[in-house]
Amino acid sequence: MLKLNGPHFDYEPYPVCYVKDVLPSDTYRELVKSYPDKALFKYMPNLGHKYSLSDINNPENYYAFLSRSPAWKAFYDHVKSEEFIDNVLDMLSANNVDLGLRRLKVISKDGQRKASVLSRIRRKTEVSARFEFSMMPANGGQILPHTDAPQKLITLVLSMMEPGSWDHAWGGGTAVCLPKDRTKVFNHVNKAMPLDQVETLKTFPFEENQCVLFVKTYNSWHHVAPMIGPDDAPLRKTLTINIESKL
Repeated sequence: MLKLNGPHFDYEPYPVCYVKDVLPSDTYRELVKSYPDKALFKYMPNLGHKYSLSDINNPENYYAFLSRSPAWKAFYDHVKSEEFIDNVLDMLSANNVDLGLRRLKVISKDGQRKASVLSRIRRKTEVSARFEFSMMPANGGQILPHTDAPQKLITLVLSMMEPGSWDHAWGGGTAVCLPKDRTKVFNHVNKAMPLDQVETLKTFPFEENQCVLFVKTYNSWHHVAPMIGPDDAPLRKTLTINIESKL
């Protein structure tokens, strides 16, 4: 489903890219139309001002929603597949970001791959993928600067908005940042930081059918600054996909 064609990369201070039209238009419209209701979400004040629905946050609501939404269940199955992980890793490797996580091929002694051993293709590091529904109010919604948990390897943030419904003046972009105090750049364990203590280097605007992808590193600081939309503005809705290692 996801089309990671034509990514626009930045490599400093850590690898991050922006992909337009990441989903087929009909699939995107269907997913936006059937996005879960706010009542199913869990409020997450420790992360800023946002709501979350995932296999960790309100898992009963999460799986019940997937069971009654064919479009989202199909997307869930896609994200959970080995093919999805391989496609993301291949795209990164093709753009000089090789995490060494692609599956190893089993080769016979004579140098020829045999059909009987293809099922033994594996990875040195066991990885899996999952996704979280996330929403924030346009008036005051935010995510504090952080670097993501150590087990996260790659994060993809997909916008889920009705075409023409969002005003860029409200904010909502995903920002790359670094602590003003550079002695605090190293943040492998993912301590959050107040916004006034970081320097914003670049902001990827919040636009329809886009994906912002970044690699977890010791300095992968990012945030969403407090938004300034009106009270009656639509919620900023996203889907966050994480490729993770099993600790």
